[in-house]
Amino acid sequence: MSRKILFVLSFISIFLTVSCSQDTSIDISDAVGKSEDYFRKLDGIATTASSFDGNKDVKFRLMVEGDLTETEATVLFKRILDVIAKYSNRSDVWNYYNGYFDIKNYDHGVIYEGTKLIGKDLKVKSK
Repeated sequence: MSRKILFVLSFISIFLTVSCSQDTSIDISDAVGKSEDYFRKLDGIATTASSFDGNKDVKFRLMVEGDLTETEATVLFKRILDVIAKYSNRSDVWNYYNGYFDIKNYDHGVIYEGTKLIGKDLKVKSK
């Protein structure tokens, strides 16, 4: 009887160890690079730039032609979140990474900043 209990406890222990140590398996650098390519093809986007710090922080910049409203900037920031999630193949990617975004134009420099921290909603502010 004690062998059966030991076997059951060992099985439960192995199961919990495997299920709790699963890697997120997100290639965020690849997803960010593909997202840059995606945005460069859109009308009104002059260029993009991005970086990943190798830990938790993703930075993404859009250089736009002309001016945008805060509503248009918010739509673009949400689109960045969605596109990176799409290319990461993980809808929960923003549960693991922080996003720092900005939109810049040639006349005024940075005009909007967006921040998406783990566990928080996207925050947008004009500069």
